[in-house]
Order: sequence, then structure tokens, then C-alpha cells
Amino acid sequence: MKFLPRLACGFILLATATGVFAAATPTPAQPSAPMSVAPSATALPVSSLKFDDYINDLATTLKLSDEEKKDIASFYQADGTQLQTILNSDSISPLDQDRQVSDLRDARNAKIEALLGSSDRTGAFLKVEAKYRVALIELAADGGLVPPSAPAPTPAPAPAPAAAPAAPVSAKTPPPE
Repeated sequence: MKFLPRLACGFILLATATGVFAAATPTPAQPSAPMSVAPSATALPVSSLKFDDYINDLATTLKLSDEEKKDIASFYQADGTQLQTILNSDSISPLDQDRQVSDLRDARNAKIEALLGSSDRTGAFLKVEAKYRVALIELAADGGLVPPSAPAPTPAPAPAPAAAPAAPVSAKTPPPE
């Protein structure tokens, strides 16, 4: 998985270029005290994410109906195969991978924001999505966002072995009486 280190570097470069870390740097006039981060604002360990956990966190935070949960899950799964292909391609540069993933995410998030309607729910969605973003990318690369396919047909039972053929009766020997 060569793409993960490159993708992580791309996200770091993007975040620093947009000034995301500027707010976390104390000014010289302020005493340097340890900053505490709320547990909900920290990113999750990538290896522990399950898609259902993310959807359930969204449902709890946004008070989603069952229909909204299904719709949001379907938006993610609709992109799953394409994301997996992009993220696992060695022929796409890390920068292009980042752009393509970002374009898919922006289009998906626009659909979700339209579904949510209110700006309060949209803001809460964006916070939860940001918390899970890196873990969702790794999950997509591993095929975890690919929609479940139709159940595989069960194989037909193998035919019973045929009975052994009867021994041929020789014309020279008379049949037993």
C-alpha cells in the first residue's frame, strides 16, 4: 500500500497550505500551556473503523431517521468501487489521487448536505466527516465501502456417483445357475 504514505503527505501539505494549523500555534504573548483536544475532535485510529460505526455516529450526532441513514450509506457505497480503484492505482500520481478523491468527496458531501437541509445539521455532519476522513479513505482502499453484492448463488449439489457397471458376462462361460 504505497499510496497511504503519499496520501497522508498530501493531506498534510494541503492542511498546512490552507492555514489549518495556524490557529493551534500560540502567539508569543500567550503562555505556552498544553492544549487539550476534545475526544470527539480527534481522528480515529484507521485500523479500528467499521463503516457501520461511522454511520451510527452520524445518526446519533445528527439525529438521522432510518431512511436518512440508508441514503447516506448508499452515497458512500456508490463511490466505493471508484475510490478503491483510484486509491490502489500505481499509475495515478499521489496528487492526482488526492484531487480525484477530493472531487468524489465534495460531490458526495453536496448530496448529503442537500439531504440534511439545515445549516446546523450540515455543520455537524462536516465535523463528524472530518473526524473520520482518513479512516474512511483507508477503508475505501481496502474495499470497505464497496456495496455488498448480491449473494453468490449456492452451487448445485454434485450428482451422486453412478453405480459401478455390472461385470460383463463373457460369451464363453455360461452364467452361473
